[in-house]
Amino acid sequence: MSLVLVADDEPAVLEVLSQVVEDLGHDVLRARDGEEAFGLARAKRPQLVVTDHMMPRLSGLELCRRLRGDELLKDVPVILLSAVLPQGAPEASAFLHKPFEITDFEAVIRQKLAHLPEPRLLSESPPVEALGHWVAQTLQGPLAAAREHLQRLQAASAVDRQAVEALGAQLRSMEFVSRSLQEAARLAAGSVTLQCVAEDLLPHLRRAVEAWQAQEPQVAIHLTVPEGPVGLHFDPERMRQVFDGLLANAVHYGKGRGAVRVELLAAHALVTVRVRDEGPGFTEQELPRLFAPFQARPDDGGTGLGLYIASELARLHGGALSAESLPAKGCTLSLLLPRG
Repeated sequence: MSLVLVADDEPAVLEVLSQVVEDLGHDVLRARDGEEAFGLARAKRPQLVVTDHMMPRLSGLELCRRLRGDELLKDVPVILLSAVLPQGAPEASAFLHKPFEITDFEAVIRQKLAHLPEPRLLSESPPVEALGHWVAQTLQGPLAAAREHLQRLQAASAVDRQAVEALGAQLRSMEFVSRSLQEAARLAAGSVTLQCVAEDLLPHLRRAVEAWQAQEPQVAIHLTVPEGPVGLHFDPERMRQVFDGLLANAVHYGKGRGAVRVELLAAHALVTVRVRDEGPGFTEQELPRLFAPFQARPDDGGTGLGLYIASELARLHGGALSAESLPAKGCTLSLLLPRG
């Protein structure tokens, strides 16, 4: 019997694939996006990973690359499923083009599990990381059931639509809390590795700003950037998390209180991203704890982890976050990243 991780963002497909693997006599871990799959892989060390390609937060191909770049997971075979990639990818051990026959799926599962590499001697996950994964895994079942019931309500004709929308928002909030806790636990345990590339930082920042502007149209977000490209060595996925943490803070505290201003500055040795809001600001006592975990304000409604995660990811890039604020005069968060 082996442990197989199956990742797919379509609940029905995830259930079918998982059932096939279980019918073959193996244990199954279920993940609904690539980021969740990678976290489960780090925590549980599966013998095989099956992943769809088109998934939110982290695609199947990106998941393959992250697994290959992880010292503890690089030997785990990955079966990639896709309707858009005609030939698969070299990072995957096997590939099935959708739609495929269940018999073909069973055959490739048997083949990969029959030729497993020798198990590596791995140390246990640090307690803090194990706790984060345990919480996320424990919540997975109730959240999946809640999603299923919500889908039934959404399909019903006679239902309070406002109540259904509120339930959906609360469910998304719980899923976000689960992901944030898991990510914070991995950062605290030192288990996060970057997949850096040399790229222009500007379009990544622009996409983050555009996404937040579309999500919160009532808040004006102004972006100021240099004329030319801003080359930097960074992990695009992780840098987006940093941008999201800074923008979430500014949008939340600046909502109804003025515009959010984002500025990208590029010098020879340093790149700076400043995010300024016109909200109530932070007191002198609050500022030193701003980047510590679990520092949500009583009226925040957030996890208290966003700026901690952003700060730790900035640190992994060799940079740092800083804050300037006065009560009733807004807050400016600055991301400092070294070049070269």
